[in-house]
Amino acid sequence: MTKTPIYIQISEWLRDEVAHRPPGALMPTINEISHRFDVNGVQTVRNAYQILMDDDLVERLDSPRRWVVIDHGQEAEPAPSSQDLLDELVANLERAAELARELRLVT
Repeated sequence: MTKTPIYIQISEWLRDEVAHRPPGALMPTINEISHRFDVNGVQTVRNAYQILMDDDLVERLDSPRRWVVIDHGQEAEPAPSSQDLLDELVANLERAAELARELRLVT
């Protein structure tokens, strides 16, 4: 089994970010992404952004290291509500507790 290269993982995360941002919105900076994914290489982040540029989803601004969502007449997907996120977290915690109980029965 091969591991997905980090720049591909970053580009997939960025693609999701594009879907939740309106046209013209600034994308995360290289520094923000480097911290989030614990990578040192500026080129790694640039490679991830290049994939989105090739797919015509973002464009690079004249200012250094900034990208923006391209306007294709699309509307951003609404971000999940805080309640939806909380409900998902509670469901995941309940599932984790259930798995822990099952493991105790096995041992």
